[in-house]
Amino acid sequence: MKPTAKHCLLIVDDEPNVCDSVHDLLRREFRVLKANSAQEGYRIMQEEEVHIVMSDQRMSQITGVELLAKVKSKYPRAVRMLFTGFADLESIIAAINQGHIFGFLKKPWQPEELEGAVRLAAEEYDRLTEAAREREELLDVIGSLQRRVTALESQVQRLGGPSATS
Repeated sequence: MKPTAKHCLLIVDDEPNVCDSVHDLLRREFRVLKANSAQEGYRIMQEEEVHIVMSDQRMSQITGVELLAKVKSKYPRAVRMLFTGFADLESIIAAINQGHIFGFLKKPWQPEELEGAVRLAAEEYDRLTEAAREREELLDVIGSLQRRVTALESQVQRLGGPSATS
């Protein structure tokens, strides 16, 4: 059996030490990419296959919610997580409504809490990927069945039978 590749986690925070600590904590289990701005994070998303995006809420230029909403529109399968040192209710509501956030973490977090949250996000990514694969398979089967029905209707008409459309 082939070993599975690591999930790719992008951490976006304008505090480099936060990115470094997440990288150090999760690098054995995940491929961790770091961005020190929303703009840099979005650029990385365009260049790399990122499975999980974890962004700080309070950054200069745009908020984490704004970044994750932008990520959702272009990369809907990427699982989005938000963290902040300020757990204001408006941020949480905006995160859920605009960015369709999978998880919300409050700074400072405990290492076990962060590891568990990212593992759950990786499981969610796998679930979404499998659901998309199954959907494509079902669409292929439906297309095949539609072609067979059309062929059978043509055969019935050639044999002089009643039309399936009448």
